[in-house]
Amino acid sequence: MRKIPKVSEKQKKLNAIYENIRIEILAKAKFKCFIKGCGNVATTIEHRMGRKGYADQWARDNNIPLTIDERYLEPCCFVHNIELENNYELSKEYQLSKIHGGEKGLNND
Repeated sequence: MRKIPKVSEKQKKLNAIYENIRIEILAKAKFKCFIKGCGNVATTIEHRMGRKGYADQWARDNNIPLTIDERYLEPCCFVHNIELENNYELSKEYQLSKIHGGEKGLNND
């Protein structure tokens, strides 16, 4: 019986590209979090437009999914990375799309 891989070959390639981009973005920003006034060290990357699909036709034509589209990736500290997932107001201020389907809070636009 053949075991089903947890990660597809296509995703493995995308993950390798993402890891290189992640390191470049963090180093370029000198590991500073992009949230105004934050003094924490950035160790993660925030996907400001989410991770699924393509940002626009240019990205689609060039096969650059949101996962690795550098135009929408920002260095982020772990604290703010989690807070952007759970805090509607902070997310509304810093994220470029409603990646949670507008279900973060009661005052959805």
